[in-house]
Amino acid sequence: MRPDHRGRTHPDPRDDPPTETLDPANARTERLREVADDTDRFPVVTAEPPDAAPEAAEAPPAPAGRRSDGLALALCSLLGSLAGFLSWLVAARIMTTTEVGNAQLVVSAFILIGGAAQLNIGIGLMRWLPGAGRHTGRLAWRALLLVMPLSAVVGLVYALITPRLASISAGADGAPGVGMLVFVLACAGWGAFALHDFLLVAVGKPWWAVWRNGLFAVVRIGLLVALGVAGLGAYGVVLSWVGPLVVGTVLGSALIAVLTRRISARADGGVVPTRAEVVAFLGPTAVSQVGAALLYNQVPVMVNVRFGPETGAVFFIAWQAVMVIDLAAAFFMNSLAVAVAREPHRRAELAAAARRRLLLLFLPALALGAALATPLLSIFGGAYAEADDVLRLLLLGLAFRLVVAHELGVRQAVGWALGFARLQLLSTVLVLVVAIVVPVAGGGVAALLPVAIGYVAVQVVCAAAVLAFPASRRADVEVPSP
Repeated sequence: MRPDHRGRTHPDPRDDPPTETLDPANARTERLREVADDTDRFPVVTAEPPDAAPEAAEAPPAPAGRRSDGLALALCSLLGSLAGFLSWLVAARIMTTTEVGNAQLVVSAFILIGGAAQLNIGIGLMRWLPGAGRHTGRLAWRALLLVMPLSAVVGLVYALITPRLASISAGADGAPGVGMLVFVLACAGWGAFALHDFLLVAVGKPWWAVWRNGLFAVVRIGLLVALGVAGLGAYGVVLSWVGPLVVGTVLGSALIAVLTRRISARADGGVVPTRAEVVAFLGPTAVSQVGAALLYNQVPVMVNVRFGPETGAVFFIAWQAVMVIDLAAAFFMNSLAVAVAREPHRRAELAAAARRRLLLLFLPALALGAALATPLLSIFGGAYAEADDVLRLLLLGLAFRLVVAHELGVRQAVGWALGFARLQLLSTVLVLVVAIVVPVAGGGVAALLPVAIGYVAVQVVCAAAVLAFPASRRADVEVPSP
């Protein structure tokens, strides 16, 4: 036999014994004894999601879709900003530059104070109210009774430091004390009025906030036209804001009381944040809220002081046009806090969806604004139309700021207060620095171009900082597997 590769010989198949074939028909069979089934079987229990929890409290009813929260808040901001834009258009047409400047001083001041005094409580309420249950009313009123007195006290101090505010608010023949009271009411009213939007969304009535803001805008513009035609000047502008604010605050607070009482009555339990949790969330974000208020209102005031009232008025109109879109984007992202509070296990998915909707909604608006910059500013007059390039640069910077706005919304929604504060303060401080240190070269609108270019540079730097560190953002919104 031929050996294999290891040197072994193969066996001779002829040496194998013959195969024996068995007939299974003749095989012996044995029947097995039957055994009764005495096994104790456990009942079948279906598996629940890992994050399922017993129902402890009845949360406020969710709206038809999470998307409506963001859209409603964006529309609220858009209506308010657009109404402000139209009101300044009317003022520019029927008043002198000095009167417009005086009115802008008062309005910017009480919006600054009322906005800063909110301490970002609105976002906290959108996180906490959905699970507050029977504590919903108490939590809402604690927030209102904090914001309104704080706004009034800060407004009083501000008016004492700047007596011109009281004299403008009192009118030509009014007493300074009356003007101070009017200004304090405006500060408290603006703080509460803005907080009502967040409360209505948190209790499941987002579109009520839209209708309320629309009505407020119509009434305010109507009063401005009537008082402006009557020759009241800057005092008429102030009254057109303060009157609707006071009435809207009273009626809105009554509506909030009814809605929260109903939710509290239907719920059996509820969870409210501890004082430590409130301080941990609101502490850093309150600082950033103050920074945002300074960004929106202090920058045009600073430009007015440094570059003169005429140049400052032109910049203020362009800045207001930019804020119409900026505030709408910020309000749109604020709604992410509600969605994450209801479905925390879908944070990554909700954040990605919010980013897509944000860009799809606002990038076309920015492009349209840049294309219509000249005719848009021409409505105010020829002097304002000269700032069309300034407006285009500001809108370009705002396109980069959308990246920052999305990141801020995500950090708010997941409760990363320190990260939110750092990013907000970075963008705010840099813009304020630009408005302070840019040299006053020449005169007229051309002197504003360095300010607008500085704004673009700041937003590019902030957007690059966000995009350069995607790992931190993913870590905030992703939920690890169990």
